[in-house]
Amino acid sequence: MKYHQKKTLVLNILDKLPSKLGYYFYHLIQRRTFKSIDSIITANTRSVKKVEHILTKFNISLKNQTVVEIGSGWLPIMPFLFKKHLNVTKIITYDINKHYTNKNILSTKEFFKDVNFKFRNSSDLNLPDFIDYFPKTNIINAQIENDIRLIFSRFVLEHVKPIDIQKMHEKFYTELDEKVKILHLISPSDHRAYSNKTLSYYDFLKYSQIEWDKIQTKFDYHNRLRLPHYIKIFKDIGFKITHLEYDTTNTDTDKYLKYKQLNIHSDYQKFNEKEILAGSICILLEK
Repeated sequence: MKYHQKKTLVLNILDKLPSKLGYYFYHLIQRRTFKSIDSIITANTRSVKKVEHILTKFNISLKNQTVVEIGSGWLPIMPFLFKKHLNVTKIITYDINKHYTNKNILSTKEFFKDVNFKFRNSSDLNLPDFIDYFPKTNIINAQIENDIRLIFSRFVLEHVKPIDIQKMHEKFYTELDEKVKILHLISPSDHRAYSNKTLSYYDFLKYSQIEWDKIQTKFDYHNRLRLPHYIKIFKDIGFKITHLEYDTTNTDTDKYLKYKQLNIHSDYQKFNEKEILAGSICILLEK
């Protein structure tokens, strides 16, 4: 049995447990299989550099500004990097789960010894004073500060149900000032391919929605939205797309050859290859 098959089996077992118990074991497995923070720091730093490049292109400065982050992940790396490289005043981060632990915060802090961050003395999490953390909070239902400059997400939207992406952005469009920009980094590829190199990055597009729902769980949910899906959601709400970039796939690569071997489900055959293969989407929105 291949790694991604074993992982799918384990997650499906956990998915059948009562939610609280399932998440307990899921977090336990994640902590025990976590190996090194170095590669995560490197990947996140690349993302911040991309964000910095785009914002500079449009003369958007985050110096002394407040940023809202959608999806905290397991480590507060992006907030630390936003503070260090973009000199923000505050990061407000929302997540429907609670992933931060004091151990993870300390691990992150060790990589930023050259920066003098002030930390809170808390009975819960000892976060820096520039991070406001709201776990177990759906941003759709949150009271967001209006005095913010940017809403940001990194590889989060692909894990959000399409209806919630729509509701989230309807809220942003209705409630927030025109000065607020929205920047999303989206990874629309089949994430199972990251750990199994024999799998196509588009493998999950061969399944119907019913078939895919039998494979995925609440722990590894992926909406499989393609680039045109995202564009339509944002434009239908009224947002202007100020900046859009994405990776393409060369036809002489192994990645493309694996894609060509797939029998793409009819749900996706209305899209051309460029739309299906668009990866590492980076999109900037404004009212």
